[in-house]
Amino acid sequence: MRKVYEPANAIEAHMLQDYLRQEGIGAEVQGGALTSAIGELPAAGLVRLVVPEEDYERAREALRRWEAGNETGTDSAEATAPSQEKRRSRLWVGCVAFVVGIGISHFYHRLPLQTDGVDHDYDGKLDEVWKRSLGGQVTASEVDRNFDGKFDYRTEFDENGQARVAESDDDFDGVFETKYRYALGSVSSSEVDTDGDGIADTRSQFKHGIPQSTQYINPFSGLPVRVEHYRHGVINYADIDTDKNGVMDTRNHYSADQEIRKTERISPD
Repeated sequence: MRKVYEPANAIEAHMLQDYLRQEGIGAEVQGGALTSAIGELPAAGLVRLVVPEEDYERAREALRRWEAGNETGTDSAEATAPSQEKRRSRLWVGCVAFVVGIGISHFYHRLPLQTDGVDHDYDGKLDEVWKRSLGGQVTASEVDRNFDGKFDYRTEFDENGQARVAESDDDFDGVFETKYRYALGSVSSSEVDTDGDGIADTRSQFKHGIPQSTQYINPFSGLPVRVEHYRHGVINYADIDTDKNGVMDTRNHYSADQEIRKTERISPD
């Protein structure tokens, strides 16, 4: 492979690579990944456009035509390098197009522009509402679970249509005190702030949507005073900080009917 051109940045490199491939020349971009640490700003010497040795002359001629606006080039033996002003202009055009493309994609796939839903109790009001983007992608949903006219469960979805985060008002007082996070379509964690002090009273972890553990938080220290561990969805054992010094010191083991069957002291380690 032989270097045929030194682009100003990776955007220009890939643009010219596509152009040469349309001309039947197998061009490759070398060093494009090196610019990721500094964005798509000019990075002289880092990015190279290379072609097979046998295609070098054809590539130079194609680049001359490209430089001249697809008109017949000059008789110069060397591919005329674009002026700094032209290169800078193409850079900004490429960057603007990139940003605009992202914006259009976000607008098309993510912004909630359409709504539909279900009226479960047939009172003329939607109790479950789905918000969709212009492209039909579900972006969020709201549910009125107790049919009081106020939504009490909200979910946001990612670009793949899977639940990302959710919040719920489980006592239906108008305050969303419970927050959920999802992974691969299942709840992965949750936290509840029942008294509105900004500190979660409980934090729970899930695996494939199955509860694994729950921490009960000391509102003064923000540390857990009790951690329950579950098996098949029911408590198996619990570690307790009896003197509330931030260190679990007691472990209670539970039977299948949730009675304490054994208590033991545990070391800080």
